[in-house]
Amino acid sequence: MPFHIEEIASEVTVIDGEMPIPPAQIEKLVRLVLKRLEEKQHGAKLTKEACSIERHVSPALRVGD
Repeated sequence: MPFHIEEIASEVTVIDGEMPIPPAQIEKLVRLVLKRLEEKQHGAKLTKEACSIERHVSPALRVGD
């Protein structure tokens, strides 16, 4: 079964009835993948905000009144 995370690709074979990876390792891998996805989404949000143009109007400034 192909297993792909961003630039990492590996072939994994699972034998019925046996867990080739301990549950603690699976949990650690899942947490790592979720963290990377959050970082990627945060970076995309920052890029979008940095590239957007916002228009704001300030109140008129009266000088000498």
